[in-house]
Amino acid sequence: MAYQRALLAKFTIAFIFLLLLSRSVFGAMTISGTRIVFPGTQSDQTVRTNNKGNTPIVAQVWVDDGSKDDNLSNINVPFTVTPPVFRVEPGKGQSVRLIYNGMSLPQDRESVFWFNLLEIPPVNEEVQQSDRLELAFRTRIKIFYRPTSLLKSSSAERVDDLRWERAGAGKGVKVTNPTPYYFSFDSAYITAGTQKYPLVAKMIPPFSSETFLPENKARTPATLSSVTFRLINDYGGVNEYQLSPTAGSGLAISKRLE
Repeated sequence: MAYQRALLAKFTIAFIFLLLLSRSVFGAMTISGTRIVFPGTQSDQTVRTNNKGNTPIVAQVWVDDGSKDDNLSNINVPFTVTPPVFRVEPGKGQSVRLIYNGMSLPQDRESVFWFNLLEIPPVNEEVQQSDRLELAFRTRIKIFYRPTSLLKSSSAERVDDLRWERAGAGKGVKVTNPTPYYFSFDSAYITAGTQKYPLVAKMIPPFSSETFLPENKARTPATLSSVTFRLINDYGGVNEYQLSPTAGSGLAISKRLE
């Protein structure tokens, strides 16, 4: 009985902790837009940030190349951000400038980098001496540098150029991107009869291939009815398409879904 009471007490404490944590797991700072398309004709862009919370926020912004190295001095990127650190009052916003520093980048394809926003909430003096959990939240969105020669089109407009094929029974779908644009996907899944099999949809770099494998190492069926994928466009919106089987192991877009 004593053991059961002790176990119940542990579960109760854990539950209360999760409730307290769940109230603060979402950051207050937001970035306008879910991606930045940086045209090769421009030298800078304005990025708008906003404090949706009820307390002042100190924020830091920077750009990285997607590597796991957190030492900013070791990262060589073509953009600087100013101001790099700022304070935002509740309900207010702060515009920052994303400046291209002239670093040489490929002109025959897009390049991708990441815009980071780290928010650090102020210390509550009333609980400064007590045990507490402090969280710093980081938001990341992609920056797509688009050379001047590629500005007349986009990945959404070149979706028909993607080549799709079944990778084999249980192995998902292979996608080949012969274009100079990055393709970002929200989701993808295989339909076989009445069953749906979610796939792990990856971003596909220019002139490369990726295989969308089944989630949770599940096996997809040998035969399928269709494949559905959701492509993210320049504005953060989602365009949905359906693929149907063709000769051999091929797949082709049969319709765009609304």
